[in-house]
Amino acid sequence: MSDANIPVNEGQNGGSVTSFYPESIPPEPGHPTTANFEVVNTGDERGKGLRARVAFRRGERVARLSGVVVNRSSLDTIQISATLRMHDRWFCRLLLHSCEPNVVIDTAAMEAWAARDIQAGDHLSIDYAATEDVLGRQFACHCGSTRCRGWMTGRREGPNEEGRAWLAKNVVGHSSGRSEKR
Repeated sequence: MSDANIPVNEGQNGGSVTSFYPESIPPEPGHPTTANFEVVNTGDERGKGLRARVAFRRGERVARLSGVVVNRSSLDTIQISATLRMHDRWFCRLLLHSCEPNVVIDTAAMEAWAARDIQAGDHLSIDYAATEDVLGRQFACHCGSTRCRGWMTGRREGPNEEGRAWLAKNVVGHSSGRSEKR
């Protein structure tokens, strides 16, 4: 996406604030902007992610979400019903996974909320299993949480063959994809 396609608004202190969404998405109050978030490279296998530039209290709205409604799953979508997904490669795509996330998605209201206090500088994360019945691609989780499940699946699927092998090798007492790493 070129910078020419990113809407720029006047910030509170006279500086420019850039929306994460392109001009083709009608602007709404609460859309994520560069005043509140920055895209960063995590420096590990997670790749690019979002970091908060400001603090959010538990229960506070983090952002109003927008995108294009599609009927197929991809790495750029959030499931909003049994058959529909919202394609949002500009913001939601950059939310990292954690088995103990600091953000939850309300798909009915299309909003992201702080699940716990978020400090400026924290990476934003959601639990992918909380929004997806079936993941487009299962993967080994490296979230670092003491509640880490080890292998990421959607909420209505078990681990695939690769996941079962990974869990058998890496999780003591494994019997399903919902075990904790030890």
